[in-house]
Amino acid sequence: MIMSMFKFGFSKDDSAEEKEDDSNNTSLEWFPSCKIEISSEQLQAEYEPEDIMENNFFNNIPLKLVHTDKVMIDLKNERCENIIEAESQHSDLVPAKYEGGLKIWECSYDLGEFLLKEKIRLKDKTVLDLGCGAGIIGLIALHEGSTVHFQDYNTEVLKAVTIPNVILNLTDRNSIRNRCEFYCGDWKSFAELSSNKYDSEDKKYDFIFTSETIYNPDNQKKLYEVFKKQLKKDGVGYVAAKMYYFGVGGSIGQFENIVKNDGIFNSIIVWKSKEGVQRAILKLTRKDTT
Repeated sequence: MIMSMFKFGFSKDDSAEEKEDDSNNTSLEWFPSCKIEISSEQLQAEYEPEDIMENNFFNNIPLKLVHTDKVMIDLKNERCENIIEAESQHSDLVPAKYEGGLKIWECSYDLGEFLLKEKIRLKDKTVLDLGCGAGIIGLIALHEGSTVHFQDYNTEVLKAVTIPNVILNLTDRNSIRNRCEFYCGDWKSFAELSSNKYDSEDKKYDFIFTSETIYNPDNQKKLYEVFKKQLKKDGVGYVAAKMYYFGVGGSIGQFENIVKNDGIFNSIIVWKSKEGVQRAILKLTRKDTT
C-alpha cells in the first residue's frame, strides 16, 4: 500500500486514518473544475525502474504505480504551493487546497477487491473514478475493458500520479486519449461542467466509483450531485468509506440520509469489514420512475 509522508493534523490517534476537520468549509474558495488534456510529452515519457513500484494487492491485476515519495520531492522542487503547505502542516489535508490525493486510502482496496470478487461486469462500460487519487479503481476498470474518466481535486495529483499510472498500465499508449479523460477541481463545478457537456443519457456514466470521499459532511451534497446528474438511469454507483470519520464528523449514515431524503436512489450496504476500523461499501441505483 502506498503511503505518503504526511500525517493527520487533527488527531493523536493515527489508527483511524481520518482526515482533519474543516470548520470554515463554507467560506473556502474551491478550485473550479476543468478538463486536463494529456500531452504528447506525457505519452512518450520513459520511467526508470526506481520510479515505479509493483502493487500486487489485486492478484489478478498487478499494477505498476509511481512512487509517491519521489513525486513529492519533484512537486516540492517545482514549487507546488499546495503540496508544500500540506507538508509544512504535516497533514494529508489542507481543505480546498490539497485533498489527500497522493495517498492510496484503505477503502480503495476494499472497493477494488469487491468489484473483482463480485465479478462486476465492466467491459465496454463508461466509468467515473470520482476522487481518484492514484486511480487504482479506474485502472482496474481499464483492465476490464472500460472507458474511464478520472476526477481528482488537485491538478498536481492528476498530472504527477494519476496520468503516469494510467500510462504505466496500458500497453497501447495511443489508446489513452480515446479511453480516458481527466478532470480536476471541486465536485460542485465538476457536476455542472459534466452536466453541461454530457446532457444526453448515452453520454452519462454506467458506473460511478468513489472511496474515502465522504469524510467532510459539508461536501457530501456536492458529491451526491455528481451521482444524481451523471449516473445513467440504469447505472450503478458505489461509495466505499469508513462508517464514521472521527475528528471530522462524516459518516456513511449521513450520506445515506442525503440519498434517502432526496428520494431519487435506492441505497444498500453491500459489504462491511469484519475486523479493524469499520468500513463499508454503499450501492446506489435509481428508483423505478416509470
